[in-house]
Amino acid sequence: MFKIKKRIERPKPPVLYNVIEDYSEFDAPGNVTVCAMTLPEDVATHAKILSESYEVPLEEMASLLAAGGVYVYPQVGGVLTRGLFACRIDTTGSVPKQTWVLDLMQFAESEQLARARACSLAEAASEVFHRTLPDELKKKLEQKNLGLDYRTLDRAVAKGGDIKYIDFRKDWSPHFKRLCICRMED
Repeated sequence: MFKIKKRIERPKPPVLYNVIEDYSEFDAPGNVTVCAMTLPEDVATHAKILSESYEVPLEEMASLLAAGGVYVYPQVGGVLTRGLFACRIDTTGSVPKQTWVLDLMQFAESEQLARARACSLAEAASEVFHRTLPDELKKKLEQKNLGLDYRTLDRAVAKGGDIKYIDFRKDWSPHFKRLCICRMED
């Protein structure tokens, strides 16, 4: 007698990024890892991972990913110990959604710039963050899809089309590292 085994199909874990470029060899604060996605964004999963990684409330993270803006970390014992988390969404759609974190010094510089120019904190944070990036990365950000040559990319990445969002990662929390490593090995 033969036993017929049922094949149980497990749902594939969501993929958060399919393009990762490391710029961590540069001096701080410009040392970042560019994590991008060409497939459609799974906002719920993206918000959950970023929320856990950056210690931002999930509801707040979901609204930031939907509408853009900044989250200023609260004071602890009357002292500000962390900077801010920012999400920039281009309304024209010509630039992919971008997220990043500013440290305390960059946050202070952003506040001063916002006051001096009478602009929003989000605009000032964007300018301060992009000013600190390595020149090589600045040039790539000016190009469509970071200047990637789709003829040389893996088909799974290329079939997604244009980059939908970019997360500039400075801190690789153990949880986030584990998720990225698991996704990359699949």
